[in-house]
Amino acid sequence: MKAAALLSVLVLVRISLAADFPWTVSVRAYEVFQGGVAEIRIEGKDLLGVRGFWADRELPFFLEKEGSCITLIGVDLEEKPGAKEIRVQARDKVGKEWVGRVAFAIKEKPFPQEKISVSPGFDRIDEATQKRIEKERRQMAQLWNSASPTRLWEKGFLTPIASEITSPFGFRRIVNGLPRAPHTGVDLKAALGTEVIATNHGRVVLRQDFFFNGKSLVLDHGAGLYTMYFHLQNFAVEEGAQVRKGELIGWTGMTGRVTGPHLHWGARLNGARIDPFELLAVN
Repeated sequence: MKAAALLSVLVLVRISLAADFPWTVSVRAYEVFQGGVAEIRIEGKDLLGVRGFWADRELPFFLEKEGSCITLIGVDLEEKPGAKEIRVQARDKVGKEWVGRVAFAIKEKPFPQEKISVSPGFDRIDEATQKRIEKERRQMAQLWNSASPTRLWEKGFLTPIASEITSPFGFRRIVNGLPRAPHTGVDLKAALGTEVIATNHGRVVLRQDFFFNGKSLVLDHGAGLYTMYFHLQNFAVEEGAQVRKGELIGWTGMTGRVTGPHLHWGARLNGARIDPFELLAVN
């Protein structure tokens, strides 16, 4: 095994990890904003497989074609800015392994916010409802630890509906001087009953009616990637169903704790809360 070597990666520049590293790497975005997505590709003759590690997370690399492995890196919207490092283990067809490190930087993104004042009892929730909310949060959190190990998605993500954004990713309200949780998806303007399609191939892993999110669908696209569709009027697919990119999965509504019809579209990548529109750049 060769000693680890540090690489500073430039945007869309194809270079070798080290002088004795037998393959090349290209990275989409050396500097990644909070909520963003980066892509690392390692390729060359006789490359069989790659494993990647970031902090305490393993990043799944998949063989895109013979001699070419890629991974997507999701940067959480509250990830601390600064220099970061991915460790990679690449092996050839005879089992020989090389280890390297890929450096990139996370940049702070100035998400929009607004300050409002409301009466103290405006969003008071009774004990029974609070217990329901906590149960639903645990149910959602369990999903991120049970991803399909196989990549189901293909390049060329779609938007679930053709619409304008009414509430952007990362938007935060400060209510009576206290910051609320940031918006972890985007709200898309939609009339009641607008058809919602799957943004890529996947499996329905959640089909529930939640207090805040209303009628909710979650698709597992494999390899740690999920997309979410909230406040639906109704479902067009069953839990456990395999869906294809562009397939009808439901209709927009105003279920849950909302003031009007729209679609909340969200995404998680290896646990990171990312802007779902970042997926459209994966090509």
